[in-house]
Amino acid sequence: MKRLIWICCCFYLLIGITSVVIAALLPELLSHYGRNYADGGNLIFAQFCGFLLGVLTQPLLSKKFGRSRMLSFTLWFIFAGFIVIAILPPWTIVLCFIPLVGFGSGIIESTIGAMIIDAVKDRTAVALSRLEVFYGVGALSMPIIISILIASGYWKISFYATCLFALLLAWAWSRFTSTHGHLLVNKKNIEKHTVVSTVNRGFVPLAMVSTCILLFFVYVGLEMSLVNFLPSILLETMKLDAAFAALSVSFYWGAMIVGRLVCGLLAEKFGYPRYLLWSTLGTFIVLICFLFVTTAWAAFAVITLMGLLMSGLFAIALIYSNSLFPGRTEQTTSKLIAASGLGGACMSWLTGRFMEQTSITFTLYFLVGLSALMVLLIVIMMRMRPVQATAAASTAESLS
Repeated sequence: MKRLIWICCCFYLLIGITSVVIAALLPELLSHYGRNYADGGNLIFAQFCGFLLGVLTQPLLSKKFGRSRMLSFTLWFIFAGFIVIAILPPWTIVLCFIPLVGFGSGIIESTIGAMIIDAVKDRTAVALSRLEVFYGVGALSMPIIISILIASGYWKISFYATCLFALLLAWAWSRFTSTHGHLLVNKKNIEKHTVVSTVNRGFVPLAMVSTCILLFFVYVGLEMSLVNFLPSILLETMKLDAAFAALSVSFYWGAMIVGRLVCGLLAEKFGYPRYLLWSTLGTFIVLICFLFVTTAWAAFAVITLMGLLMSGLFAIALIYSNSLFPGRTEQTTSKLIAASGLGGACMSWLTGRFMEQTSITFTLYFLVGLSALMVLLIVIMMRMRPVQATAAASTAESLS
């Protein structure tokens, strides 16, 4: 089981890297191809579309091919996408191949998350938060490595290095599955052998799923808005140097990594609902404080605290949401991660429009409003009870 967790951490490290490679190299790519930022937006959107397609099709592909083979395929998708882009083909070909990277990343994120929730029954939050640590390490370290490569004139190595990592992981994964394949068997859904009680039919389960989906949509939308626009907000409000303002994202991700080292332990100790409530409430209060800071160091302190408070929200909310729908880990995880990807794209776009067409103050109040909505959604989820099923009803129905 420890080996399973560690190799899953390597998968999350890979998708943490793939999530930032294109964004970090965007200025170099646009300069090479003579394109503008609108074209860059199209490139990032194409990768997101591939990610969304991967997440949405993951349950079907998992059922058809099995988790082991499907994860092997996705590593080759990522390899193929980046190896083609690395040779700098015509721009149209780049747009055609970048969705392969997003598709592979989407399948990996939803599959690994569901696999850990299914396989690890004790201290699940600790295991899942460890995955998030590795994702954060990849997302934090890769831009630093890329900046060094850009300065030395060898930025294309970033693509080749990612391809090499995907190949090594494919080899390690094949070795692991040959001896521990039993851990990857996708348990049959409870729904195939049970009938949901009549109390939980219809509107109630739909409302529960919708609440969980909205939470992930809002949370990742808030997180991506902060990551994408924190430097711009600091530049506008405090007139900081651009390089110094850019460090705000590093502070945020660094705090996220530190927080993810302990968030699983805290969630296991105090309970998932209570941890989620206090984390979202703390995020709301800290964002309010951010409205009134006037010095750079106070702003960086608030940003660090924000990263610590938000560090465990995704992993713990994923586990808690799945506990409300026993036997539907694959389907629930897929829906929630798809909602998170969509929220990150939509809210980032909306935040950018607010910054351009309204004011920084209005944008900050918008982000505070998102955090308040998260608190409300967590309070609603705390009143939910798992959708119950009865095997006896199923047996009686099959015999009648």
